[in-house]
Amino acid sequence: MKQIDISYKIEKTRRGPDTIIITSGGREIPLHSKIDPEREMVAFRDRFDPARYDVLIVLGTGLGYHLIPVKESIDEYSRIILIDILSGIETAIDRNPVTSFLLKSPRVLLVNGKSQADVERILSDIIDMDAIRGISVLEHPASLRIFGDYYGGIKKSIDKMIAIKAGNKATRQAFGARYLRNILLNFGMLDTARPVRGLFGAFKQFPAVIAGSGPSLETNLEMLTRCQDRIFIIAVDSAAPVLQHKGISPDIIVSIDPQPYVREHFLNNRGNAIHVLSITSHPSILKLLNGFISLNSHPFSQLAFQACGDSIGSIDSSTGTVAGDAINLCAKCGFSAMGITGIDFSFSDFSIYARGTAYQKRYAVYLQNRLSTVEGYNMRYIMKSSGGQKYGGKYTRKAFLHYRQALEDFIGSNAIPELYALNDRGIPISGVRMLGMDEFVAKNCPSVIDKKRVIGGMQAFSRTIDAGPIRGILERISEDVLFDGLLEASLGRPVIPREKLRCREIIAMNRRL
Repeated sequence: MKQIDISYKIEKTRRGPDTIIITSGGREIPLHSKIDPEREMVAFRDRFDPARYDVLIVLGTGLGYHLIPVKESIDEYSRIILIDILSGIETAIDRNPVTSFLLKSPRVLLVNGKSQADVERILSDIIDMDAIRGISVLEHPASLRIFGDYYGGIKKSIDKMIAIKAGNKATRQAFGARYLRNILLNFGMLDTARPVRGLFGAFKQFPAVIAGSGPSLETNLEMLTRCQDRIFIIAVDSAAPVLQHKGISPDIIVSIDPQPYVREHFLNNRGNAIHVLSITSHPSILKLLNGFISLNSHPFSQLAFQACGDSIGSIDSSTGTVAGDAINLCAKCGFSAMGITGIDFSFSDFSIYARGTAYQKRYAVYLQNRLSTVEGYNMRYIMKSSGGQKYGGKYTRKAFLHYRQALEDFIGSNAIPELYALNDRGIPISGVRMLGMDEFVAKNCPSVIDKKRVIGGMQAFSRTIDAGPIRGILERISEDVLFDGLLEASLGRPVIPREKLRCREIIAMNRRL
């Protein structure tokens, strides 16, 4: 980790305590008062609440005068993380008689002189949402004024990290039991499934369009209908009915949802599409489709990785979205160019999903009447779900914006080439260039593709997964203390005895299959 080099010096103030003078652009800028820096603590005296927030993150530490009040409650925190851009500042704090206590407590960690990326990695490793009550982020005004870009970037990273980790915690609490049951049942059917790794690198000479189920998908349906024989079409599960209703046959359908209602996307399943499923997808989908399986970050999925190595493969993008996993799949498949549509992160044109999705059919077929129209249902849902929040003039949700940020980070960190947005109805994704559908097809789709031959070959020659090693490990550890640890990590809470018994019953059932 390379240290950030910023010129500064320590000087005595009129009243005696030290202050810091930053040298920038030929100017000298004081980080604390040059007369009485200890007065900073007055403004911060009432900003510490360890009973509610037991993790404190401080953006801008300097010599720590604003943190003097925390001395009274330092032992009530589980962790205090001090972040500062200045390298070597620990020496000046250590010799400061009024703030040196900060470096003498095992609860305090000083992270200084590190890049934004390094700080983000350190925080991600340290913070466990399951083990804390809450997080308070305290900002030092002078530090933010002088180094706004640095601390602003870290604040953005913290917000994103908390949203993701809190979301993961909430997901485990809400769906932990479902994920666990799904994956154990799916282990019993892996002999009928194929490893997603078998698709990697197999489409290098071909273009692709990735279709989400957002309203903007409708913009490109006509062109997709005309050129579907010149391009591979990859659909998230909820978009498949929209495409099929328009006579468009998806070539690959990606599904990661663990819940049983995902079956409604496949009620009228037609064609010979390749289905890519997550190891935690609902077992009824795997039983119905016998698709290609992808591993993910679930504790029992990691156990499968240990048993089978990298022979199964993964398209888990860590974005929390099926759209992110679809993009990751296409990148690993090696498509020569990729366009995206229906990935909106907003309620484009006051709609929730594209017409033809299972969600919109509920409104149109089952709920609509003369007094309550489809448009009315959409608008009521949008206003309730968004709370009136807009981005770029479009209604959205905080969760959408977090997912968008996660996808932007994924795309940026993986340098995915030749990725284009095919319309501008949704919220733009940074790093994804805009290219109209007509231009995309003209540039990247010159000739007809014998897709039946390509996909047929994939289906015919891909070997199924050997689940024997996975079952063997499960049988060996099912009576071991390691099994209890895996169950608790999967559920995010202590395991109820009957849950443990049910898991063992599923493992025993798999042995008989």
